[in-house]
Amino acid sequence: AWRRLEPLVHPAAGRRGAGAAQRPGGPAAPTASKLIAVRDGKSVTLKETRGEDREPSSLVSETTGDVRLSPDGGSAYLSGTQSHEDPTKDAPRPFLERVSLTDGKRDRFWQSSAQKYETATILDDAATKLLLTRQSPVEVPQTYAVDLTTKAEKALTQNRDFAPDLTLARRETITVTRADGIKFQVKVTSPRDANRPPALFWIYPSEFETQDFYNRSKRGFNKNGFTQVGGSNKAALVRLGYAVVEPDVPVVAARERMNDSYVPQLRNSLSAVIDELDRRNLIDRSRLACGGHSYGAFSTANAMVHTPFFKAGIAGDGNYLRALTPFGFQSDPRQMWEAREMYLGVSPLLYADQLTGALLMYHGMDDQNMGTAPINSERMFTALEALGKPAELVMYPYEDHGQIAKETVLDQWARFTAWLDKYLKA
Repeated sequence: AWRRLEPLVHPAAGRRGAGAAQRPGGPAAPTASKLIAVRDGKSVTLKETRGEDREPSSLVSETTGDVRLSPDGGSAYLSGTQSHEDPTKDAPRPFLERVSLTDGKRDRFWQSSAQKYETATILDDAATKLLLTRQSPVEVPQTYAVDLTTKAEKALTQNRDFAPDLTLARRETITVTRADGIKFQVKVTSPRDANRPPALFWIYPSEFETQDFYNRSKRGFNKNGFTQVGGSNKAALVRLGYAVVEPDVPVVAARERMNDSYVPQLRNSLSAVIDELDRRNLIDRSRLACGGHSYGAFSTANAMVHTPFFKAGIAGDGNYLRALTPFGFQSDPRQMWEAREMYLGVSPLLYADQLTGALLMYHGMDDQNMGTAPINSERMFTALEALGKPAELVMYPYEDHGQIAKETVLDQWARFTAWLDKYLKA
């Protein structure tokens, strides 16, 4: 019998059992790896990867944790996903393979459709029966029992789409190039027949060391997935005639100096998105709001003090003075005393007198997140009020770093929509 099946990683990766070495500021870096089977001191290579793995896969296991083998014990199974260079054009396609434990030969016996997103679980050792889940941008995920021998399918679920109007909303993923040449993606959801609607930008910047790191982080984008609209999903604003814009806003720099250019990169990203969406008639650039939660709230306040683009803002559970996080923040490892100018430059509280537009802030009174104590919002609101800036602060009792009570969520929606209507539609 086979004694073990295990992955080995090239020594350059520095880690055993993982397909790549993790580097700060981006996704895992490509490396070399092997999946081998060992019997009586002899090994068989089942899979070998050099560089970036466009078809990452792993051994299929039974519920006991043991590797699932074919009835004759001569094969194991691999479950993986095929990705593509441009996921906005070609969606990821899960697959199942049978791999020989004698010579490592692989046979791909099932793969997801290119037009829909399907995932499959093997139910029997012969891999003739699958539990398959299928979805598309307009098709709610449904699960089926599939017999690969007879091609028969039996529906096991009858899930419903509870927001068909949002499912049919206009959705686009657009690639934008900003002034420094960095390319990034923007997701836009808008009323289907709208022409230049008012828009809410919902942001949360992410940090990368290079453009390549950013590109690899998007490999998992799935254009064939069904969009689930939960209770906090801002896409619901489409019902009120708004476009919802979700730009990636990458901050690209060396890890040790990640935030030195945070403000200009934020400004250039938003400017590039506005120009491109305006060119496509997807937004009315004279009626824009910006919003975000946590680091997104911090970035919203920065956008409103360092750009003239937004008439309104919504900022939740944010940090507005980086002196309150003096030992580093996000992926920047520097302490405040090492990078004093940067800490001050990215703190919107210090530029509150420059804020344009009206800012609605909210904060959980029991926020336990290390970098976003409620005092941040209290001091920012005090400053804006003293400066005569239009602002409002709502403090939610018994809420942590994310509001979950039904009463809180309903109150937020009432305040968000009233705020946007007042400053974008009036």
